[in-house]
Amino acid sequence: MSRLINQTISSVLAISLMTVLASCKSHDATNFESNTKNELIEFIDGNAGQVVSISVVDSENTYQYHLGTLRNGDKPNNQTIYEIGSLTKTYTGLVVAKAIHDGKVELDKDIRHYFKNNEYKNLELSNQYITLRHLLTHTSGLPSNFAASREDIEQGRYFEKISKYSRDDYFDDLKKVKLNSTPGEDYLYSSVGTNLAGYILESVYQKPFELLVSELITSKSGERGTKFRRTNLEVSEVTVGSDGNGNQMPLASPYWFAGGGLTSNVESVTRYIRHQFSSEPEVAISHQLLEESWTGHGKAFYWYTAKDDSNELMLYQSGGSMGTSSWLVIYPKKKIGIFIVTNVAEENTQPKLEAISNKVFDYLIEYKKALKSG
Repeated sequence: MSRLINQTISSVLAISLMTVLASCKSHDATNFESNTKNELIEFIDGNAGQVVSISVVDSENTYQYHLGTLRNGDKPNNQTIYEIGSLTKTYTGLVVAKAIHDGKVELDKDIRHYFKNNEYKNLELSNQYITLRHLLTHTSGLPSNFAASREDIEQGRYFEKISKYSRDDYFDDLKKVKLNSTPGEDYLYSSVGTNLAGYILESVYQKPFELLVSELITSKSGERGTKFRRTNLEVSEVTVGSDGNGNQMPLASPYWFAGGGLTSNVESVTRYIRHQFSSEPEVAISHQLLEESWTGHGKAFYWYTAKDDSNELMLYQSGGSMGTSSWLVIYPKKKIGIFIVTNVAEENTQPKLEAISNKVFDYLIEYKKALKSG
């Protein structure tokens, strides 16, 4: 989702992955469930109406816990539907990977090749054109958002703007946009770029993006709960969250596209994690590094990457809406994945979820070692 709404990715990265190595409170390594639940209890701290759900997946087992109570008195469970915001981008990246495998697109080809006209001479700067690699790594030079500005958000016009913003409006804006930087040079988180990737996929497959996600991902993974919800009935199924001050926030996912429009539940994201361990060729492609810095941080297909404490690749993404925050991390070699979601969206909620994820990962590794020595 646009970082006009969520914290900048730099703030996520600023919470160093060295927290994986940070000392934890005294705990029993053999009691993984208790250790994990204690982290979640401390996180929600008895806040009325706040819930948190977690799914921890490894090659042998799945651990799923739900804490807190919703405002209506219901307890969350594996079927509770949440907006997952920018976790949607990893689905978009996976469809791009499938399109590469199918020979529909190429990573480093001028994206204008996939349009039927030549009206986008503005989509290059200093003789450098935009490629899918640039879109996937947020280095295209395209702005963060078209539909609404920070000023629109601050003055309460955001939903009026996005509810009226159409596909035609998007391409009108695309024709007029001026790139912020030469493609490939600078990082700028861009839902405009992610949505463009979605439109390119629609063009090369001649199918709606929502159908592509269904046919190429969720039908394979078995994710019945992961979908774009547009109708009033579908939207009514989604958990309404808050801004952390007790103010209920509206649902934005019905108006979002490839950059943040998906909704899901713990059961379905658990299946998505297991799909990330599968032998499907597009999964392997989507985990490939497209860019890496000297710090060890990198980017794959809408995944951010780093090395864990055993120097193995981990892929992660945060997701946020107006009132929901989530975190997803995959350790492909270890076949471990962690998904956490809560119905609150404060400025520091996603970094907190990251910190919990790091601790839970440590607890799981210690637990597995304890079982083996046991």
